[in-house]
Amino acid sequence: MGCGGSKSEAHSGKPEGELALENDPKRANKQGKMVGQYDRDDKRPEDNDAMARAFEVESAGGGEQIMAVKPWLGAIKAPTNPPSILNSPPSINLELEYVYGYRVFDSRQNLFYTSDPNRVVYMTAALGVVLDKNSNTQRFFGAGLVTTAKGHSDDITALAITRNREIVATGEVGANPKVCIWSSTNPEGPPRAEFKLGRGRRGVSCLGFSHDGKYLAVADLHNDHYVSVWDAATGAKLGEAKGGPDKIMDVAWNNTSHVFCTAGIKHIYFWDFTGGVLQSQKGLFGQAGEQSNMTAVQWLNDGTCVTGAGNGQLYLWRDRNLQKTVQAHGAGNPIHTLVIVNDRVLSGGKDNKIVEFDGQMNKVKEYPLTSCPRALDIHGDNILVGTRDGCISELRSGGNKVVLMESHNDGEVWGMAVDSANGLVVTTGDDNQIKVWNVAQRKCVGTGTLDRTKGDMRKAGFGASTMATTGVNQQARSLALNGSNGHLAVGHNNGRVTVRSGVKALDSIVATLADAKEWIEVMHYSPDNSKLAVGSHDNFIYIYDVGQGYKLVHKLHGHSSFITGIDWSADGSALHSTCGAYELLFWDSNTGKQVTDGATKFADEQWHQWSLILGWPVKGIFGSVIDYTHINRVHRSPEGHTVATGNDWGLVEVFGFPNSEGAKSLAYRGHSEHVMNVKWNQRGDYLFSAGGYDQAVMQWKKR
Repeated sequence: MGCGGSKSEAHSGKPEGELALENDPKRANKQGKMVGQYDRDDKRPEDNDAMARAFEVESAGGGEQIMAVKPWLGAIKAPTNPPSILNSPPSINLELEYVYGYRVFDSRQNLFYTSDPNRVVYMTAALGVVLDKNSNTQRFFGAGLVTTAKGHSDDITALAITRNREIVATGEVGANPKVCIWSSTNPEGPPRAEFKLGRGRRGVSCLGFSHDGKYLAVADLHNDHYVSVWDAATGAKLGEAKGGPDKIMDVAWNNTSHVFCTAGIKHIYFWDFTGGVLQSQKGLFGQAGEQSNMTAVQWLNDGTCVTGAGNGQLYLWRDRNLQKTVQAHGAGNPIHTLVIVNDRVLSGGKDNKIVEFDGQMNKVKEYPLTSCPRALDIHGDNILVGTRDGCISELRSGGNKVVLMESHNDGEVWGMAVDSANGLVVTTGDDNQIKVWNVAQRKCVGTGTLDRTKGDMRKAGFGASTMATTGVNQQARSLALNGSNGHLAVGHNNGRVTVRSGVKALDSIVATLADAKEWIEVMHYSPDNSKLAVGSHDNFIYIYDVGQGYKLVHKLHGHSSFITGIDWSADGSALHSTCGAYELLFWDSNTGKQVTDGATKFADEQWHQWSLILGWPVKGIFGSVIDYTHINRVHRSPEGHTVATGNDWGLVEVFGFPNSEGAKSLAYRGHSEHVMNVKWNQRGDYLFSAGGYDQAVMQWKKR
């Protein structure tokens, strides 16, 4: 996938393609409404006193009042001999072992070697990640129990490192965005300093340390795009000024002085903090080159400032005057990243190339890639590169390329299936990919394509809300794995279901089911793997006979809204299901008929798994929060005593099972967006989670 831009960009001054998306990003909220990517309408616990008590849960009350906010209660009956309610936090601990993900779609120059070149640092979701290349292990800044984790609670959008590669700064988005300064050698430790930018700042677009590590410059996402300077040791604000009406894309300090440059859409500014007072001057183009959007900035050792532009050129500045330009990439191929180490210059552009120059700006070499570079760093003869497809790679001397990380990289990630027998996790999302992750090896071992031909884009009222650039046929939100024949069912956002031969043959389609008229959120094979139940946003559940070539045998009518959950009974004779109207219904799977007295008839039923957000055993998962839409997914552990949930605040929570009002949980921080799926493996020693818009897949080890 390439990055944005066009030939007209240099002349109009208006960003095109992905530069335009970065300058005015949008996203779809849970109601399908397009909102600003960095605007936070959803209140998080830390932003609201009432929600802060979500982890000090009390009963929501009873009688008519609770029926008004819990209309499904009429369909819930206690078992004849109910098991003990487990409302205390479970006596387990989850440790974040590994994260598959790298945020790069709206961020640049966020990947660096640390002081130990075998370790690299980057960010994904709400985490700073230090990856050991040799052992393929990760350490995290900001992961852990919400009550003790120190770090971020929202998307990290910018990362910088000091010249000695010891200290890292990360900045987030949010109602009152925070910047944390922490150690790359001890990321689990408390931050060295942290500070908030203030209400209305929306988030951090970029940040950078001064050459001596004394100061940190921060550019924010306020309408006036403030630029501020902070004491990197104490977190005290030392200076601040408006940066202008357009987004700032990059910031970098001079190698020897306290002068820095900010590069952005339709502007470039030079800032002087030498006397402890922040002053700025515009860059003067003169006759040396045309005006263009500035996307990246670095400095040569002689004090020359180098910026990358939307027209594919490098601009060289002395003081604030443009001296000359160098065409690094073809016209219409914006430069998206730039790094200079010891006067070795590397630029990465939309043409999917890294171009190398020496200190005199003579072209040395080109490195062709398969995706647009968005972050670069250098150590010795090795080049570290982060690309738009969510990959982190190292180009080593001799021409070897080693892939260190793969990611989902467009839209959202919801779909997840666990192949416990082979130690695999399978995920899918809006990026036209099915990815297979090996739990023990901690890497991607297979990638499939949802559809090679791009179909229609999403239209209002049809398909899952997304800002992905793929067609709805190339997006999927649900997976189901058949434990007998290995089939993998994939629910597409156009209502189609494709059944793949298996996790080792992801592009081999053995059946295509085209009965549903809207996107598929949930699917499950029956316990004996003979049938597949598909829940669609057209309000129907479809049951297929696997042995008869996935012949449709039943279409279940009864729900008044889109299907959000399905479970089979342990013997496969019944199902229960939920929908967007919070109805809890019961079904005879042999006849396809609704069982209207199912609450009573199935009160003692053993369910093969529990994945519904509604029901007698999970009445305590909502806490004290009255908006019950915040729970997205539920999954009971195989031993049956705990249940995991994913919620809108980026938290993975674990409760006792069964639970009731007043239940207390263990809540874990790591994701930054709505956690849209959680699943245990068959042994119950791992929990996996998918983070929706943060596109990260997390692997939690139960201790």
